[in-house]
Amino acid sequence: LAAGLVVGAVIGYAISLGGSQRFKATATLYLGQPYSASGNVQLQAAQTNPSTVRQIAHAETIVDQAATKCKAKPADIRGGISTQTVSGNISKNGQTPLVTISVEAKKRRVAGCAANELAKLVIAKTSAFANQKIANFSGQITNAEKQIGLINQALQSGLSSTDKLVLQLRLATLEDTKLSTSQLLLQAKEVEAPSILTGAAAQRITARSRRNTAV
Repeated sequence: LAAGLVVGAVIGYAISLGGSQRFKATATLYLGQPYSASGNVQLQAAQTNPSTVRQIAHAETIVDQAATKCKAKPADIRGGISTQTVSGNISKNGQTPLVTISVEAKKRRVAGCAANELAKLVIAKTSAFANQKIANFSGQITNAEKQIGLINQALQSGLSSTDKLVLQLRLATLEDTKLSTSQLLLQAKEVEAPSILTGAAAQRITARSRRNTAV
């Protein structure tokens, strides 16, 4: 019995030494909080549902894209993908939770690359609404700036007092519109748009505990 105990422990320890190492990388995502056109009413969408990240990250087409980008096989990362909601958000205040995407793989490079690529693909899939709002607001601001420039040029010419007064009123309206639209644009970029909060960096994890294997 004593000899069997010693031999078993030695064999278990030897097995643990020969076990392959694995690496894990985790990226943290901010999904963004969409608002109505007025900018003061929160909207519920796919990007506010943490389950969206899990569904996208595990989709076969997404896994294939990430593996191709990382010069790996889908089988190298498929079984090591996991997502998790970061605790700390307050649901009653409508706070969108943070979500992590983790990838475990045999190679450090593959784990880190795959986690970052999956994060980028998830952000791309959930950013359509915010991207369109950003484009719309940017276009409105550009148009307002052009009109403001034309009015300022006209005010330098020999117009009557009445015409100048009309243009000055129009100028004030355009400047107010530009200011409010700029604030909405900032909100769309910093609050509504999903983003990668922290990128992934692979770390070594023990594939098999030497002590437990020996026991």
